[in-house]
Amino acid sequence: MEDRKKRAQDLIKYHSYASGALGLIPVPGADVAAVSAAQLNMIHKLAKLYDVEFAQERTRAIVVALLGGVMPGALSTSVLGSAVKAVPFVGTVLGMAVMPALSLAATQALGRVFAQHFETGGTLLNFDVDAMRTHFAKELERAKAETSASAVDAPQMEDAPVQKAG
Repeated sequence: MEDRKKRAQDLIKYHSYASGALGLIPVPGADVAAVSAAQLNMIHKLAKLYDVEFAQERTRAIVVALLGGVMPGALSTSVLGSAVKAVPFVGTVLGMAVMPALSLAATQALGRVFAQHFETGGTLLNFDVDAMRTHFAKELERAKAETSASAVDAPQMEDAPVQKAG
């Protein structure tokens, strides 16, 4: 049982970082589509891990309902972050500043919510979006805090870069 929780955490971590990286895609809209695909892939793999039947359209509806109900501001920021990438150079830089962190945090929160639901015997058919919305909001705030804390705690280079001999 503990091994399954560890594998679920590893899946969530992998897909969260992948979503953060996909948020760097400079093409407006392509980043959102890629992150959505990564999130669905993660939930599919979690469902498989917990022997839960996966239905892509049902999962997509749940994800949209969760994100839309909890993150209207963040979703508009995400869409705006993606759309602003269309502005040459400055837009790309601004969009790339918003999308990775938001994508990583949202994917991590989704993964935690679905893993907990599956862990307690839940399925996609009995997933109560209204009941899980508060839990998702808490997980999203936790993921955002962890993301910003890890950025602050990132390893720093202590020595000056090695100069090329010459």
